[in-house]
Amino acid sequence: MADQVRGTASAAEAQVRASAAAVGSLRQDVAAGRLRLDPVAGQEIQHMLAEQVDQVQNWLKRATDLGRRAPLGRNPVGQAVAAKLADHGTGDGDSFTGVLQQYRQVLEDTREAVEDAMRRSRADDERAEEEFRRIGQQL
Repeated sequence: MADQVRGTASAAEAQVRASAAAVGSLRQDVAAGRLRLDPVAGQEIQHMLAEQVDQVQNWLKRATDLGRRAPLGRNPVGQAVAAKLADHGTGDGDSFTGVLQQYRQVLEDTREAVEDAMRRSRADDERAEEEFRRIGQQL
């Protein structure tokens, strides 16, 4: 059972890492000017991301119970198993809460990338508007 939990957590951690890499590519595209985002669409995306971050925060609050040691007795084997199970729930890395914390960071990074894309889009629109005004004044 513990190996199955560890395997599932490792798979989830790998998915989160892949998402983080995708967000890194997104940020590069935004920085290079290859991606612009309409402010209205960006606000919708930011709203969805904020809802997901709130949900992850709720999961993390509820996950504190996973870190409690199961009452498996005072013998060395029971204590070792209880500690191992608690670590699967709330330890670092590929524990349940560790993966959730990594996922929350990916969501925050995505939100920042969306914000940057929206800011770039507004700046580009303002430059184009100013250029049209300048051309109009010359005519």
